[in-house]
Amino acid sequence: MINPTERTPIIAIASGKGGAGKTSFTLNLCYQLSKLGKRVLVFDADIGLANIDVQLGISTMKDLSDVIQGFCNLEDIIARSEKGFDIIPGRSGFEKQPFLTTLERRDVLKRLRDIAGSYDFVFLDVAAGIDNEVLSFTKFADRTFLVTTPDPSSITDAYALIKLLKTKHEKENCEIVINQAGSLPEGKSTFAKVRMAAEKFLHVQVPLMGIVPYDRQYSTAVKLQQLTSIAFPNSDATQAIEKIAQVLSNEYGNRTTGHNVSRMGA
Repeated sequence: MINPTERTPIIAIASGKGGAGKTSFTLNLCYQLSKLGKRVLVFDADIGLANIDVQLGISTMKDLSDVIQGFCNLEDIIARSEKGFDIIPGRSGFEKQPFLTTLERRDVLKRLRDIAGSYDFVFLDVAAGIDNEVLSFTKFADRTFLVTTPDPSSITDAYALIKLLKTKHEKENCEIVINQAGSLPEGKSTFAKVRMAAEKFLHVQVPLMGIVPYDRQYSTAVKLQQLTSIAFPNSDATQAIEKIAQVLSNEYGNRTTGHNVSRMGA
């Protein structure tokens, strides 16, 4: 882990399987950190299926495709969410090339690192799955939060992602978020399964970042294009994410952001 005072942490949030609630968790975490006075940027790194702007109800004039084609710089497409944090809209529905080339990805990540110092936290909401693009983004990040659910297939896919990060990139800094847990005991049991498999077969330590309980209000908020943290501030899921945000805030409490970047209005 990097020294909290050295540079802005870039944290990838991944899931081995779709349906784990990764993006909703990411956005609610960003909101909770912004409530704590942190400057937060989230990059929609689900290339080809990017939809964070849609989930937040934001209409953006430009997205990552404009940067890739040389029409503007990365900082030019940063949009301000009324939720208190900034977003970099990804490239969605780009049929000719749904993925970034290696050179494009390197260029985007270099630009991202250059502007990261203007924030306290930068999050990469990567695609679900274990393809090379996901691995590249998680390799680049300083930390990786791996979101999984108690569903057996979700646990299996989470383990597969941990394995690939270890074997292909020698990266061992995955931290586990158990989402949609039916109860605290179920969340702890799910984490134990992931932890024991990683330790036994990969000799990798995977700490627990937090357990977020299943909450019907979570799904309701998503359908309404709202954040659970705003629509249902007293829900169990909101309180769990608040705790995770507080832990992160405490870890990097000595950081201060640098210069301001220009931002495009939503």
